Amino acid sequence: MKNARRFLNTIIGLFLISVGGTDAAFWEDHFDRETKENWQHDGDDSVWTVEDGFLKAEIQAQEQWSAIFERYRFIAYPGPYNGFTITLETVGATRARFGIALTKRFHDPVTKIDEHGYYLFFTNDMYTSRDDNLFIEPGQRWNTDELQQMELHFNDGRFQLSADGESRIDFTDANFDHIDIIAFVLAGFVTEDLNIGSAWVDTFTIDGLAVSPIRKLATTWASLKQEQP
Repeated sequence: MKNARRFLNTIIGLFLISVGGTDAAFWEDHFDRETKENWQHDGDDSVWTVEDGFLKAEIQAQEQWSAIFERYRFIAYPGPYNGFTITLETVGATRARFGIALTKRFHDPVTKIDEHGYYLFFTNDMYTSRDDNLFIEPGQRWNTDELQQMELHFNDGRFQLSADGESRIDFTDANFDHIDIIAFVLAGFVTEDLNIGSAWVDTFTIDGLAVSPIRKLATTWASLKQEQP
């Protein structure tokens, strides 16, 4: 049943609509199987698997007393991104923070080094971060480790977060005129127990992806090949 639903959603996902002369796509993943063409793990302290229709993540730290900041990056449609909505279904975590990271690259003209700024939207709180592992300060806190639905909308620097149908955050950062990287994020702090923290999500959808004609053709062909027996 789920394979049939996935096939139907693949067909829907390949339906590209024209909005003001620009193609936009709807993309959905029910995590029926792992696909290296769609996702890439960044980090060394976690394991990400697809099991029973869920994407699952587990912290497997290399050392004690360490901060974990692991990402599972969306690469099916390369960035930059703007004017999109991400929806997660049946998402949660135990002894860890889990959610979506929206990242922008910033170039320092003095040091000639690229830095990464993050907004981290977890199921139970929100953080800002810079350069992969520096948590600056918490923004909000809720006691909801598990959610039936989490929705995140971004457009021209405006971030809007909803959880189980209720609005949680609505703010604008003019420095974020677009997003360079979209990823799942798993974060935690390991003490004496090396193997702690796990997370899961049933479905990931993103609506409003900008699609060039070349990318549209390549993505359509790749998706049709994946559906072949």
